[in-house]
Amino acid sequence: MQIILTHENADFDAVASLLAAHKLNPDAIPILPERLNQNVRRFLTLYQNGLPFVQQADFQADTVTSIILVDTQRSIKLRGLPAHVGIHIIDHHPLGRELSSNQTFSGEIVGAATTLLVEQIQTQAIAINGLEATLFALGIYEDTGSLSYGTTTPRDQRAAAWLLEQQASLDTIRQFLLNPLNDDQQMLLDKLTLAAENRTIEGHLVTVCTTRVDQYISEISSVVHRLRDTLDSSVVFVLVQMPEHLQLIGRATSDILNVGDIARLFGGGGHERAAAASIHDKTIDEALALLWQALNLHIQPLARVADLMSYGVQTIEAGQVIGDIVPKLRRIGHEGFPVLDDGKVVGLLTLRDADRTMEHGLEQLKVREVMSRGAIALKPSDSVWTLEQRMVESGWGQIPVLDDSDKLIGIVTRTDLIKHWVRIHPSLSVQPTLIDKQKIGTVLGNPVKTLIQTIAQYAQEKNIPLYLVGGVVRDLLLNRENLDLDFVVEGSAIDFAEHLQRQFGGQVNSFRPFGTAKWKFDDESASKLAIDFEHLPDHIDFATARNEFYEHPTALPTVYNSSIKLDLGRRDFTINTLAIQLSPSAAMGRLLDFFGGENDLKAGLIRVLHSLSYIDDPTRILRAVRFEQRLEFKIEPRTAELIESAKPMLGRITGERLRNELTLLLQEKTPEKGLLNLQLRGILPSIHPAFMLPADIDRQFQESRTVDLSWIGEPLEIADLYWHLIASNILQSNLPGFCERLLFGATQTQTMAAACQLTTEGQQILSEEMKPSTISQYLTPIPAIALVTGWLRIKDQNVREKIKKYWLEWRHIQPLANGNTLRDMGLPPGPRYSAILKRLKEAWLDSEVSNAAEEKTLLQALVNDG
Repeated sequence: MQIILTHENADFDAVASLLAAHKLNPDAIPILPERLNQNVRRFLTLYQNGLPFVQQADFQADTVTSIILVDTQRSIKLRGLPAHVGIHIIDHHPLGRELSSNQTFSGEIVGAATTLLVEQIQTQAIAINGLEATLFALGIYEDTGSLSYGTTTPRDQRAAAWLLEQQASLDTIRQFLLNPLNDDQQMLLDKLTLAAENRTIEGHLVTVCTTRVDQYISEISSVVHRLRDTLDSSVVFVLVQMPEHLQLIGRATSDILNVGDIARLFGGGGHERAAAASIHDKTIDEALALLWQALNLHIQPLARVADLMSYGVQTIEAGQVIGDIVPKLRRIGHEGFPVLDDGKVVGLLTLRDADRTMEHGLEQLKVREVMSRGAIALKPSDSVWTLEQRMVESGWGQIPVLDDSDKLIGIVTRTDLIKHWVRIHPSLSVQPTLIDKQKIGTVLGNPVKTLIQTIAQYAQEKNIPLYLVGGVVRDLLLNRENLDLDFVVEGSAIDFAEHLQRQFGGQVNSFRPFGTAKWKFDDESASKLAIDFEHLPDHIDFATARNEFYEHPTALPTVYNSSIKLDLGRRDFTINTLAIQLSPSAAMGRLLDFFGGENDLKAGLIRVLHSLSYIDDPTRILRAVRFEQRLEFKIEPRTAELIESAKPMLGRITGERLRNELTLLLQEKTPEKGLLNLQLRGILPSIHPAFMLPADIDRQFQESRTVDLSWIGEPLEIADLYWHLIASNILQSNLPGFCERLLFGATQTQTMAAACQLTTEGQQILSEEMKPSTISQYLTPIPAIALVTGWLRIKDQNVREKIKKYWLEWRHIQPLANGNTLRDMGLPPGPRYSAILKRLKEAWLDSEVSNAAEEKTLLQALVNDG
C-alpha cells in the first residue's frame, strides 16, 4: 500500500498537496496528520465528506510499501511503519540535506508545493471539481500571501488562474484565509507587540519579541503571521515561554537570512522564510542571547551602490525648454534624467513629468520649472540601505552617483534595486511614531477619544484596515484641537459607515461615485455611544481608499479604489499625508508617513508632493498660503518656486472653486495676513486683474472684528463681511467683472455693488447738510451688510452717526395715516396714495410735524392742493 504524508501542524499548502498527489496517484491513500492548523480544521469539518482523506487511526501502517512525502523534507514517524520504506519527497524548497538510500526527491523553487502538483494535473488533463480546485487554490494563496509574497513566481500565478477557471471559489478562499485570532491569540499578539525589541543588523531592521504565558496557546504561527504583516521588519522572531516548553518561531520577508538555519540551531527546522523550534533545554533569557548572537552571524551584509549602478549617464541642462528635449528623452526611454546647472546636479526630471507638461500644453516651460529640485547623489561606496533611504526621502527613482571629486560618473535606479533584491528588499530602520490614546484624549478630548476607539474596535473585529487621516492627524501632532475627523477605509467606506449607523443610530449620507459617507450624530446615537451629544462633532467623514488622475490641468480628478499609500499620495502637501492606523489592533496608533510629512511638520514647512502638483490643481496655491498663515509655517523654497510657474493656471479654474477656496481663507482667524501674502506673490491679479487690495486691508479686517456691530441687529457672517470689504476696495467699474469671475450669486453681487457705491460716494453725499428724509431716501435701497461695510470704511464720525441713526430710528418712522385714511377722505385709490404717504413720512423725519393734529392739517392741505 502506498500512502501520502505531510508535516504536522499542517497548513493549506500541505493538505492541498496531499489531495493533489492523490489525484496524480489514485491508488495512494492521503493520510491527514494528527495536528492541523485551525483554519484547515474548520475547512475539513465542513467539506471532509467530499474529500478522500483518511485519519491516521483508520489505516494499518505495517502494510505500507512506499510513501509520497509532500511539502516537507523531514521524515514522518508513524507507529508500525516498516523500516526502510521507499520515500519520494516532493517539496518547493531546495533540498536541504543528504538523502538516504531509500529516498528520492523532486521539486523546484516556487511559492507553494501545491503549484508543482497542480501543474502536473493540468498537463495530464486530470479532471477536478470546484471543491478540489478551491482547496488547491487555498494552498497556493496561503503560502504566497495571496500571490503577494516575494517568493511568489509566475508559475504560482498561472496555476492559481487555471484553478479559478476550474471554478475555485474566491469567497471561500477569503473566508478561510482571513482567520480571526481567538482571545488568547489576540492577548498574545498584544503582549508581543509591546515587548518587541528592534535592532539594525547590517542595515536591516530585525525584531525579536519575547513573553511568558500561563497556559498553552495553540497556533502561535497565526499570531506571528499577523505580527509579521504589521511590522516593517525584515526578520521577526518570537520566543514564547509556555508552561511545558519554550516556543521559537521565525519569519522573514526577504532573503537576507534563512530562518530555517536559525531554528535548526535550537533543534527545530523550516525553510528560508518560515521556521519553528520547541526548546526544552534553555531558559528564555539564554535562548534570547543565543538568538541575537546567531542573527548577528547569519544576516547577510548589504550590497554597495557600486554593485548596482550603471556607469555613464544621460543628463539635461536646467535651462533647456521642455518642448525642445522631450522627443530626445522619449527616444532614449530612461525613466529619469539628472539635471545639471553649471556642471552641478541640481535636480531630476522624470519622463513622466515631462510628458505631462507637454500634455498640459506647457511645452514652453524650462526644465528647472518642472524638475524635482535637489542636489541628491550617492557615492559608489554607499550601502544599498543608504540608497533606499535616499530614494524614500527624495521620492526619486533615479539617483546620480558621484566620485570622490564630485564628478558625475553614473546613475543607480529603482530598477537596479529591484533586480538586485529580486524579492522584497529590507525595510528602513526608522521606527514609526506611535500615537497613544492618552495624547488623543489630551488634545481632542476624552469624548472624541472614546468615539475613535469605538470606531476602531469595530474595524478590528471585522478585520477592516482603518486609518485616521488628514488635518486632524497633522493638528494632533501639533497639539492643536481639530474635531474634523476623516477616516479612510481599505474596503467600502459606505458599507462601513452604514453598519455603524445601524448599530449606533444617526444619519449616513453617501456619495457612491467617490465612495464617501458622512455620519451625522443625534441624541439617539450619542446615547448609544455613551457620549454627551454636545461633546460630539457634528459629523465624521469616511472615504474609501482611492487614487486619482487628472484628465487635463485644473480638471476635477477622476478617482478609483486604491490603497492607503496611494490615497495619501494624492493629497496636497506632505503635512497632510499623515495617517494613524487604527486597525488591525496590533498596529493601532502607528503613524503612517510615506512622504516625509512628520519631518516637514517639525521643520514648519509647507511642501507639495511633486513638481506638477499646482498644475494638476492650482487651488493648492491658495491652500498653501492658507496653511502657511494658520500654522505659522513657511512655504518650502521649491514649493514657492512652483507657485510662480503655476500662477497662470489659476485663470483656468472655475470661479466657484476659487471663491470657495478663498472663503475658507476668509474663515481663518486673521485672514488679512493670507490675503496680503497672496497679493505679495502676485496671485490675486492672476485670479482677476481688479483683485487688488489696499495696504490697510489688515486694519479694515481687524476693525470689523473688534468694533461693536450689534446695532445692526442681524447676524453677520464674518466671511461675507470680509468679501464686502474686499469689494468696497475695487473700482465700481471693475466690480461686475470681478463678481462674474468668481461666480457670486445675483443677490451677493448686488449687495457688494451697493457696498462699493456707498463707500465710494457716501462720504461726500452724507457729509453734506442733508435732511433726514433725503438721507433715508438714499440709504433705503442699501442692504444691511452693505450698510455695515460702508459704516466700517467711512471714517467721518458724523457720517457714521447718520448711517446708524437711519438704521436704528429713521427707517422705522411712518405716518399715522394710511390707505384707509385716504379712502375715508374720499380719495380714489391711485398713485396719489403713495405720494401723499411719502410726503407725510418726510414731514415726520424732517420735524415738520410732531403730532397727530399737525399731520392731519398737512394731510388736508395735500388733499386740497390735489
